[in-house]
Amino acid sequence: MTVLRVLLVDDEPLARAALRAILEDDAGIEMVGESACAVDAVRAIQTLAPDLVFLDIALPDHDGFWVLAQLEGERPTIVFVTAHSDQAVRAFEVRALDYVTKPLRRHRVVEAVTRARERANLMGPLDDAKSGPLTLKSNGRLRLIDPETIDWIAADDDHVVVHANGGHWRARETLHSVERRLDPRRFVRIHRSTVVRLNRVRELQPWFHGDYVAILHSGAKLRVSRTYRERVARFLGREL
Repeated sequence: MTVLRVLLVDDEPLARAALRAILEDDAGIEMVGESACAVDAVRAIQTLAPDLVFLDIALPDHDGFWVLAQLEGERPTIVFVTAHSDQAVRAFEVRALDYVTKPLRRHRVVEAVTRARERANLMGPLDDAKSGPLTLKSNGRLRLIDPETIDWIAADDDHVVVHANGGHWRARETLHSVERRLDPRRFVRIHRSTVVRLNRVRELQPWFHGDYVAILHSGAKLRVSRTYRERVARFLGREL
């Protein structure tokens, strides 16, 4: 079992105690420290080098996003812990692994730890093969597309259409084969025919029969089908 070195950051002693009580049941967790403010959290991360940080968003001096902005180079896996549910999209824009809302539920904390351990065991750092360019054969040319420019990818019969950088490219591939080459921490299937880069989503609006509509920063509107709603909810760390 991979041992995860964990730092807790929350200004509420009771909240830290509740989280610590859940984590201490896991023999694969080593608690390396606790912080009650943003400035101390930055110092603790830099000196203790934890693998995983449970980071409260609302801190007395700065917020959790400020903490991440101060970190240079490789940073630990981040799980946001907050009483507010309206910061989920922003949390994933800064590549947080998970987003757990208060009051804490044991199964959500355990799920976040499991995902962090899976990342450590299987996925490796962000500079692995899946962080490289997406290669597509389009119009007889091999096109290299930076994943950070992709908004969404749609299936169209036996082709895919990649929407990126304000344009789109069509290639004779299956959506499944393209999805396998993308970083699953950044891209999520929202429909049997659509994959979206999560930090391009501005908001989710309820639609009919349990479906949602994802509105992207570009203004594009994509259907989130009920079949994939639970998968999207896991990314957001809350129920839809």
